Amino acid sequence: MKPLVIAGMSILLSLSLISSTEAAAPKSIKQTYTIVDAKNKKYTVSVQSKAASCRKATVDDFWWVKGKDSLCTGKFSLYVNNKSTAYHYTFSKDFPYVIATHDFRTSGKLKNVSGHPTVFSLSFRETPSYMSLTTFSIQNGKLIRHPGTFMSYGMRPKMKSDLLQVPIYSNAGDKVGFLFQDKKLSKGKWVKGKEHSFLSSSFNSKTYKKGVQEWNAYSSKTNYFVK
Repeated sequence: MKPLVIAGMSILLSLSLISSTEAAAPKSIKQTYTIVDAKNKKYTVSVQSKAASCRKATVDDFWWVKGKDSLCTGKFSLYVNNKSTAYHYTFSKDFPYVIATHDFRTSGKLKNVSGHPTVFSLSFRETPSYMSLTTFSIQNGKLIRHPGTFMSYGMRPKMKSDLLQVPIYSNAGDKVGFLFQDKKLSKGKWVKGKEHSFLSSSFNSKTYKKGVQEWNAYSSKTNYFVK
């Protein structure tokens, strides 16, 4: 794996999507997921737009999208059991809603490899490499947004039971490498847990190479979590 060169997390780059593919006429979009509350009661959370303009991704787009992925612009709303919530978001040409064939790339996702998911997340691309994620859960029968956002590199975090692991690549400073941050949801807020660090001053160090191995395993295996 070649060394990755990106801007630090503190710098957000403005993006410009250039594509020869024209967006199709606006259409209705609905993606539905199943979520459970703390008592294991099931709810449906859906991302809906009444008039989204979508087009297929091309080689001129972000490095993380593939030819079968769709990029959509328009106003999107979150629904619970087909009832509208207070959460409404606008996705633009520079920051599109992604309908992807891979869980790590799609904008709306619900995944918990240990069983029923309890957290729904919605992502926005901030740079060609970084995405910010807003997370939600069901509390007292309502969809509640958790305070703050996560910044994740290249792919979405993964969840196992009550553990959320966030993958980050950093070169902002004297050291470069990989970080995996553990977080747990407590009373509607994310609590920081263990941080798995593979930062080094050299791309040729054992620490950096170990980080590459962990990154490749994390990105290729759904059930893999760094310990």
